[in-house]
Amino acid sequence: MPPRINSVQRLARSPFSRPSSAYVCPSCSSWRLGSSLSRPSLPTRTPAHRTRLANLRNNASTLASRTAINAPLEGPPRLKELHQALDALKTDAATYINLSRLQLALRSLEHDDPVVRIAVLSLGDQRAAKRLVRLLLADPLADKGSWEDELEQSGSGNGQAVLLRYGDESDVHPFNPLLRTISVPSRVLQKHNAEILISYLNASIVAPVSSDAEKPRDAILVPTLQTPTSATGRLINVTYPVHRAIVFGEGLESSVAFGRFVASQAEQDLPVDTVKLAVGLPAPAEEPEQNAADKYVAVDVDLGIQALDRFRESIQNSSFFERGWFRSGMPALTTWLAQGTTKEADKLKPAVGELVRSVLAETENAITKDDKRRLQELLASSIPESTKKSIIEALGVWAERAHTELRGRLDLAFAGPYWRKLSWWKLFWRVDDVSMIASDILERRWLTDAEKGLIWVAGRLHEAGFFSSSQITQTQPTSVSNSSRRPKLGDSPPPLYLSDLRKTPEDPVVDTDSPLSRKPSPYVYPQHIPLSRNYLLSSSIPPLQAAAQRLVLQTLSTSGAATALAALLHISALLPTHLGIALSAYEAGGVGAVGIAWSLMRLQKKWEKEREAWEGVVREEGRIALRDAEGWVREVVRDAGQAREYKVAADESATDRRKAREAVERVWRAIESVR
Repeated sequence: MPPRINSVQRLARSPFSRPSSAYVCPSCSSWRLGSSLSRPSLPTRTPAHRTRLANLRNNASTLASRTAINAPLEGPPRLKELHQALDALKTDAATYINLSRLQLALRSLEHDDPVVRIAVLSLGDQRAAKRLVRLLLADPLADKGSWEDELEQSGSGNGQAVLLRYGDESDVHPFNPLLRTISVPSRVLQKHNAEILISYLNASIVAPVSSDAEKPRDAILVPTLQTPTSATGRLINVTYPVHRAIVFGEGLESSVAFGRFVASQAEQDLPVDTVKLAVGLPAPAEEPEQNAADKYVAVDVDLGIQALDRFRESIQNSSFFERGWFRSGMPALTTWLAQGTTKEADKLKPAVGELVRSVLAETENAITKDDKRRLQELLASSIPESTKKSIIEALGVWAERAHTELRGRLDLAFAGPYWRKLSWWKLFWRVDDVSMIASDILERRWLTDAEKGLIWVAGRLHEAGFFSSSQITQTQPTSVSNSSRRPKLGDSPPPLYLSDLRKTPEDPVVDTDSPLSRKPSPYVYPQHIPLSRNYLLSSSIPPLQAAAQRLVLQTLSTSGAATALAALLHISALLPTHLGIALSAYEAGGVGAVGIAWSLMRLQKKWEKEREAWEGVVREEGRIALRDAEGWVREVVRDAGQAREYKVAADESATDRRKAREAVERVWRAIESVR
């Protein structure tokens, strides 16, 4: 609640009654106090009544805990730089920091003498932790206070957390579903400006895990309180960070359970100044040698309570109290409780400084772990040199065999009887078979084994991890128009996908003219050989077929013209002529034979030239396809070595980690100036 203003205080002392229609916040009890008293009764108030009324009025403005994570206050000027640097972590290192502990550290820096919140967490029954807290705060020289009875009776059976703050036992606290607040007039809380939270730590359900989200230190220093959200019994967890913690368990079983609980946490992450383990064990016959620097301490709560009650009965039992108190092991625990809460001039409280340094160390560890995780991902994505070497060797063997196949298979194909069917003198009755024979040679004899071997090499690449999702996206061919998709002789065909070679009934019908691209298959391999074959089938065979038909037509037409000329010359010899030129049938036949022979020679010369040109194109296109396929594989292997550097440069989280690390360094420099 905000501080009470003077007008409200004057109104609380007003003799007039409160209007029945006015609404008053339950935490602000001034209306209730003022309206319940009439003016004539004021003079009859006793001094004790006035004191109680003043306490109730003052408590209305201090109902919220002094370490509540609400409404930031103006802190001391000497801590302003540290507060600002620490507050910047909420934006610069939000993903690496525990925001609950950071907020507690910020609230602790807003006061010159901040309240130190200490948690007493029970590993078993919470009543044992309450008895331990009673021993820590009780005054042996005073009678048993009502707060002690209230502490023993509070939350019995429901496991509700209890917050003990310094104050008068008659202080009124508003209802809080998270915990119950009890004011304790303890000199320990007043001297050290501390408050104690009593809660429960479930050490049986948390197993050692590698996840940073469920660390035992967070469960101890950031206890989780439960509050019901509806009548259905649903609960919501609320974190309640503390500066220091005492974990209390009865018997050796609780010690073993706590050991299993913190097995996954490094020992330096749970320093003795921050976390203390108290084990309830029967007291020995002699005083145990224990001190506050021990990480574990054995206490006998029953013996301590017995000694306290005997001393309160009579001061003559002081010797029994002294022996029982020191045998119970409580002095080591009370000394530890007092440490870290003493304020020195122009310095942070040790508990607050330890909290800030712990938050910074935890943030640095989280950033370092993120760096290591990212580095492991990059190392996993890189390919070993031995794998690259083996693939390059396999590629060399494939290239040698492919060039041998190209030379040997084509030599056999062009020298075989199938290709000889297209000899020039057979062209007259085989002219329509040119496309079929040439296509058959390309499909059956042109780099068929080399294509299969290239698929095997691509499988080796995929098995080694060369084809990541980013590389597949980069090598995915973009959708282009049909006019720009037409290949040219000598061009390097782009890599395609294995899914393009087959169609399944489940494959949807894809419109090639649609701007929507089809989802690519994650398996890629160089398509230089099949695309080059398709190019030869579509661009070289039709001109060869056209040339054959053109030459046959020219030969037939030339031969026909020569035959017609010979016939005309022979007919002219039978008719009277005034020129004196007369050719016999032999002479006329010779003219026709010359024309036919010349046309056939022309057919032979040009057709053999066309065939040789096509053979050269097929051989050259095969060499280009093999060269491009080999270069593509070598480029993939070479670029894999640069993948890590490329990913580091493209890693957006690297900037966030660098920014978070710089923010942590600024806080370290700021805390050094106020130590």
